[in-house]
Amino acid sequence: MVWVSPKDAMPWVGLYVGVSSLTCILAMAADAVHAIWKWKLWFPNKFFTLNSSTITLIAIAMKIPVDLSTDYVFPTSGCDIDIIQTKMAGINFLVTMLANLLPSLGLMDDKELLMNIVALGILMITIVVNIGIQSYTHVLFLYSGIHFIFICASFLWPFSVALTVSASRKKLEHRYKESQLLVSGYQEKKFSSKGLRNYVKKYWMMTETRNPQFAIACSPVSSAFGVICLYISLSPIIGFIVGAEYISCDTSDYKWSLKIIHIVQSFGAIVGSIAPISRCLSSVGHYNLSKEWSKNHLNVFRVEKHWIQMLQKLKHRHIHSYIPGRHCKIVFHNVKSIFLNFCITLHVLVLVICKTICLVPRTILILLSYCWYLFKSCLEWFYKVASTPNSNESQSPEIKEYVLYVVQIEEDAKLSDRILRNTLRYITRLLDASEGKEPRNLMMLLEKSIGFNGMVMFENDKVQPLYHEETHNCWSLVIVTLTSVAIALPNITQGHVKSLLSSVREGLQVVRHIEECLNGDDDTLQTRKAAKHVWAEVEVYHSWLQINLQKMARKGKTSKEVLQWLGDEVEKIVREFKRSKKPVIDQSPYKCILASSMHKISRSMLLHINEQDYLNDEEIFEGIATMIADILSACFTNLPRVIKLKCHHHAIEKRGESIRNAAELLGKCKKVLKILKARQLPNMDPDSMAYMDKWRVVVLQGQIRNDNQIRYGGASSTMIEPTSSSCNEQLIVSVM
Repeated sequence: MVWVSPKDAMPWVGLYVGVSSLTCILAMAADAVHAIWKWKLWFPNKFFTLNSSTITLIAIAMKIPVDLSTDYVFPTSGCDIDIIQTKMAGINFLVTMLANLLPSLGLMDDKELLMNIVALGILMITIVVNIGIQSYTHVLFLYSGIHFIFICASFLWPFSVALTVSASRKKLEHRYKESQLLVSGYQEKKFSSKGLRNYVKKYWMMTETRNPQFAIACSPVSSAFGVICLYISLSPIIGFIVGAEYISCDTSDYKWSLKIIHIVQSFGAIVGSIAPISRCLSSVGHYNLSKEWSKNHLNVFRVEKHWIQMLQKLKHRHIHSYIPGRHCKIVFHNVKSIFLNFCITLHVLVLVICKTICLVPRTILILLSYCWYLFKSCLEWFYKVASTPNSNESQSPEIKEYVLYVVQIEEDAKLSDRILRNTLRYITRLLDASEGKEPRNLMMLLEKSIGFNGMVMFENDKVQPLYHEETHNCWSLVIVTLTSVAIALPNITQGHVKSLLSSVREGLQVVRHIEECLNGDDDTLQTRKAAKHVWAEVEVYHSWLQINLQKMARKGKTSKEVLQWLGDEVEKIVREFKRSKKPVIDQSPYKCILASSMHKISRSMLLHINEQDYLNDEEIFEGIATMIADILSACFTNLPRVIKLKCHHHAIEKRGESIRNAAELLGKCKKVLKILKARQLPNMDPDSMAYMDKWRVVVLQGQIRNDNQIRYGGASSTMIEPTSSSCNEQLIVSVM
């Protein structure tokens, strides 16, 4: 392949355009599949959203429609028709892309929306100007007059919607906060899984109905886009069915790639029309039919308050100008008022045009809905039995319970029972499915715990730190370190080791949710990262900082010797750190943080064993497993608070995902909450319960009393029943 001139590379440029178009198609198809899978017929945007990447792909895909390099006066050959058809297919593809990404405007804050809409505006101005030049010069001779105006007018609609996003989001957020007050008025028991389940459902209902994407998808502009996309998609569908011949010639610079672009973008217009058409057809079914609602939606001249709210605020807002002279300032403000009045008029005109376009399909859909309602009423009256209404009635009490938490822009437009039922069904299925994913290994480990004694036993105050500034303890680091010590013990079967690792793995998944939600400060951030860094090594390779944990056990060493060896190894690491002359341990590499934790825990375990020579390896292993279970139980007392906090995510675009995580966490930990419900908890405030060091202080002060009483002092002891069937004696661990 030899390129003599730039024209020789044009087929590959055309292929690049086809690949960019295909990428957009795949993103739109993924959104369609995701919406159908979630049974959200208003087709929210998840993959194909307005951002810099999407705008770049759209710009590349529009290479053919904006290409002015070919000079035509009037199409006289098959090749000319080819190029015209491809340009038209590209313009149709652009309309469907704009219609698809319309709801994604609701996901952006004011700054992000401004940046993206300005970038899109620059691109659209370029495209419209180029199409206008080609239409005026008869290159796109079919796009003249009314047809050209109609297509270009649809390019303005996303900008019109963008002007309403800020006001809509603020109004929805205000009503969301009003619904929050209703939820906060109900007080549930702390560890009541039923109460938390209702709490999650309420916030899910608020979040789903408050979604700005839903408001935009049900708007007249979205429905008008659906009508246009239906018209646009008919031409390529008929062409594919009839098998219209596509004339190819080599006179075009794009050569063979022109056919690829035409086929891909024509197919893209069909795929991209699925979401807009579905939004248009399903928009009526989203609301309960009423005379008032039907009247408002059939009145094309009715302008909602939020539609022009932003422009009116700009009109009445005083702008500080540096224009000298009173008369110049008067002229400036008059020009500003005239310009904004023109924008308001154009903005209202867009709304009226869109309502007029979708008037016919909405009228038909409303009539069909009334006919269906009358048909069902007749069936009920004649047969006294109706399968579908019965299912609705069986769920109507639940719908009535949660309908108070529906958040909408317009109060007179009540969401239909179908939408509410689907919303509740989704979160209920998620909760039920999560309950089926119960962490069985974790539950077996938690059965070893009968209190919170392990919060004291893992660390002995007699062990002096290796460095004057110690890191804060965090739940995951202590659990990972104790697990590493347990793995290193000799004479432990691989079955017990695998069971402990599986239990800890399931426990850490929950612990990380708690730490990320409650311990987001800098004090424990590095410690948590260190624990996450080393856990993969411990779980997969049974090693800790590249030290084979079972090395000494294979050499026949005793538990004391293994613990002494671990302590010696970490002292070497800390000594190396001291030589580096770094001032603060919290800013040290992960290795030093892990070594410091291993030093304290291994030396503490060694002190306990030296005081109780009769303990065998299995009893020590079971004692450490019980400590881990106690620490996990203490950590899990924060679960109700974490689940509620996840429902309160401040970012609108992340709120739904956060509530789904809360639902999954609640479902998996239902039995954990049941276990903790029977426990006597310390007298601690919720903020203190999130931190391990504060837990230890409370336990050491004797504020917790369990069935196994902990007495603190020189001769005090803690009695722990070993869970191993091979151990019949009680394990006595002195707490000094």
